[in-house]
This record gives sequence, C-alpha cells and structure tokens, in this order.
Amino acid sequence: MKKTISLILAFILAFAVLIPSGSASQADTKLQFDKDGNFRIMQISDIQDGILLTPAVSDYLKKVIPEADPDLIVLTGDNISGGSAGIGVGFIDKPATKIAINQYMSIFEEFGIPVAVVFGNHDAENAVSKEEQMEMYMSYDCCVAVDEGDALYGCGTYNLPIYSSNDSSKIAYNLWMIDSNMYDDDGYDHVHEDQIKWYKETSDALKAQNGGKPVPSMMFQHIIIPEIYDIIEEVPAGTKNAYESDGKYYAFKDGYLIDGALCEGPCPPSKNGGQFDAVLEQGDVVAMFFGHDHKNSFIVDYKGVHLSTTPGISFGSYGNEERGVRIIDLKEGTTDYETSIIYYLDVYANDELALARYTLYGNEFDTGEKILAFFEVIIAHIKNIFKF
Repeated sequence: MKKTISLILAFILAFAVLIPSGSASQADTKLQFDKDGNFRIMQISDIQDGILLTPAVSDYLKKVIPEADPDLIVLTGDNISGGSAGIGVGFIDKPATKIAINQYMSIFEEFGIPVAVVFGNHDAENAVSKEEQMEMYMSYDCCVAVDEGDALYGCGTYNLPIYSSNDSSKIAYNLWMIDSNMYDDDGYDHVHEDQIKWYKETSDALKAQNGGKPVPSMMFQHIIIPEIYDIIEEVPAGTKNAYESDGKYYAFKDGYLIDGALCEGPCPPSKNGGQFDAVLEQGDVVAMFFGHDHKNSFIVDYKGVHLSTTPGISFGSYGNEERGVRIIDLKEGTTDYETSIIYYLDVYANDELALARYTLYGNEFDTGEKILAFFEVIIAHIKNIFKF
C-alpha cells in the first residue's frame, strides 16, 4: 500500500511540474464588441471532476468551443471537485488541484479564448484555498479572472467591462462575477454585505461614467438567490414541468417561466443577504446566471430581471440529459440578448461512440445499462479503427 501511494504521489508531483506556473498579466486582454456590435459568452458550469477530466467532457469541450466560437468563457463554479482532487494534505492536494484545473484550462488556452472564473461550494473542499486556486487560474494567459485580495469576503468577486465596438475607451456593457461562497452553519453560504456594498459602489461609478445611466449588465455566480422560491408552488401530481420532492410536486407559478426546465428543487443559500434587493435598486442587471443545480435549465422573469440556470456538464457528479453549455449573445446598444443551450446529446446525436460513453459515464444509469454501454464503446472503437 505504501509503495502504491508513493507511486501516485510521484506521478502527481512529476506531472504538476509540466503545468504553467507563475502569474500571467491580464492587462493586454480587453473585452470588446466586434465591428457588428456582437459579443458571445459561453457559460460552463459544474465540470466537477477530480484530478482527471472525464473523456466525454474533454471531447465535448474540444468540439463545442470552436463551433460556438465565443468571445468569453465563464466558469460558474464547482469547476473541480476539491474532495476528489486531494486527500486533505496540502503538499499532495496542491499539485493534484493544479493538474485538475489544467485538464480544462489547457483546452481553453489552446483556443486562446478569454476565461472568467467564479467558485462554487465544491472547488475548495480540500487543502487548497480558493485564493491558491485563483493564482493557478491566473497563471494562464487566457484567464481574465481577478483576485480582489482581502478587500472582500471570499475570493473572485470582480467585474469585467465590455467596450464599445467603435470606441475602445467607452464601456458599453458590464459583467459582474460574484463569489457566492461555500457553506455556513445552516447550509449554503450567501453573498455577504461587503460584496454587495462593493457591487453598489462600483455600479454607481459605472453609472456616473455613463452620463448617469446604468450600464447594462449581467451577473454570474454559482448558487442561485433565495427569491427563486417566491415563484415556485406546490402543484398536483402529473402537472407539466413539475419536479418531485418527498412525494410532493412543485412548479413555477403561471407567467414566470420563459424557457427551459425545472427538473430539481433549486438550492439557494440558507440566509438572504439582500443581494437581489441591491440588484433591483441599482437597475443595471438584465439577467443573472447560475450553476449549482445540475439538472435545471430554466429562465424566469422575476421583477424584471431574468434568473437563468445552466445545467452542469459533469459526469463526475449527478446530471441528466440537460448536460450542456449556455450561449449568451449580446448586442451593443440594447439590453436585449439571445440565449440557448448546446446540449451534449444534440452535438453527438449521430455519434455511436459518444452516445455510448454518455451512458457509460452518466451516473443516472444503472449498472446493467453501464455494462451494455461499455461493450458498445468497445464496438464503436473497433468500427472507427477499421472504418466500417
């Protein structure tokens, strides 16, 4: 056993040496609408793998990124499963976490697409803090994330301006990246008072620079806000678009759902810190985007702000056929936007190998289905090798 552990540790340390280190400068990366006034965001949530990235996820990212051609990728938390990328011992967990992050960051680096990062509740569930992980992210040239240091609670609360297509000094749009934090004594933690204060002050400063008008903005974070339950109600069994919990059924109240599906109960923080009240007060946020609840893909309109969930792409944790990435298309000069999800199953609709791997890795399938999928994977590989 001791020999096995030593070999694993040696592998981790040797591999980690090959991964970029240090701190790259983000000063040269400027987000800007293109000449036609377009800007595309790809939101990726809940990759949530350990030290090795599931091949199904890796191949999906390599296929969907060039096809979608985003101007920015936003990782909205649980980017790794910290508990699966370490054992609680710092000198092991740090190189293991570095390897886990490199599994997907190296893909983004290869495509040269700017990447923003926020953390979820699972990222730092080992001996490597969010601050240490942010330093790892910032070592990649493609990373535009910011570590605000000790100024705010948590790590990774910042904003990214998008500049006008015809004036590189004018902020035409703004993106808020919020650390929704991890846990408190009662469950999931919340966005804290100092973070909200910073948001309001920064929003006011942007408004002042914009001639007194709020700069159109979107907000990205991992954990959804508590207000989502203001518009969910118990419904009879068999109600369309309802989910089941403890023998009862729930769905959105009439008039709120715009698109997508409510497939599981959202998991907001245990305390309401007043974040959404601040968003309503500032009047700049068009839409808020969340991850965390792997099966949900809904968009609802609540008090004039769109609340949108993006399903996870994880095969290392739970999921369903909703797995995919969200595309958000902005148009300069307007608060209108378009959004859709590129689903894994749609991308690989005619790919026998990919569909078999989906079943093999998906934890929603039973053992018999996985065994069958294993042999289907082997057969598909043989077909690909011999081209028949």
